[in-house]
Amino acid sequence: MHTRSTDPADGPREGQLQLRDGRTMAYAEWGDPAGRPVLGCHGSPSSRLERHVDDPAAYRRWGVRLIVPDRPGFGGSDPQPGRRVTDWSDDVVQLFDALGVDRFAALSLSGGAAYALACAYALPDRVHAVGVLGGAPPPDVPWPWSDVLPGWLPPTVRAAAHRPSRATATLLRPVFAPLTVSPALLPRYLQLRLNPSDRRVLGRPAVRRAMAATFTEGLRQGAGPLAEDRALLFRPWGFPVGEVRQSVHVWHGTQDWQVPVGLGRVLVAMLPNCTAHWYAGEGHFLVFDHAREVYAALAP
Repeated sequence: MHTRSTDPADGPREGQLQLRDGRTMAYAEWGDPAGRPVLGCHGSPSSRLERHVDDPAAYRRWGVRLIVPDRPGFGGSDPQPGRRVTDWSDDVVQLFDALGVDRFAALSLSGGAAYALACAYALPDRVHAVGVLGGAPPPDVPWPWSDVLPGWLPPTVRAAAHRPSRATATLLRPVFAPLTVSPALLPRYLQLRLNPSDRRVLGRPAVRRAMAATFTEGLRQGAGPLAEDRALLFRPWGFPVGEVRQSVHVWHGTQDWQVPVGLGRVLVAMLPNCTAHWYAGEGHFLVFDHAREVYAALAP
């Protein structure tokens, strides 16, 4: 069963799809319904309400149809016990088949990188390009954790990253529980903690409102889905990232305090067909200043 709304014009136009296994997937669309499709793989935490522009009317002006599904347990999507990163591509296929979308680009922010690359690997005939905004590499490659993990991470999270296991989600759940108390305040919290470039971006009312909405919706089902999502990123992703053959663009700020630029450099080195864009002095949310060029780079 597939249901969707028809307003407002520039989004979010929201819908739900019942997947083959009975789960409900919630999604939102932004921009031109007849535009070039882009799969949005949202951050962690985040939701289908994630967008990368102050004014969503920009998507229509650029001829972009951004389609953002909630991952399992986030927003309005049902949980998927025991899920893997590689399961995501099957959910995406069901959604895009229902929407009549054949070929598309995949764009990720932060923790969505694994899912965008997983779709590219599993669907080489459908995903024509990938964009990664402030993303990290998989953990099963030799890279210096101590040199690149943000210093502000709690010891529990640092320990989980060093010794990931199936119990990691249980370990992380109490760490993330405080985020669910007042998720609408997360943008202000980040504005206080991040570098000057991110503070400037988050100081814009439209950006702060958009992020408050997506955080609030993303954490609607509590801290469990977030803990599970982060635990999956700390374990091997289940596919060889080095065999993603599509054109991949990576955008990363050199002053990203959320995902340090060292992680971005490791990811770029792993990808055989990658164009790296390094932004001196910019941070984790640089896309709000560079969205037009990001979406232009993903054009077929």
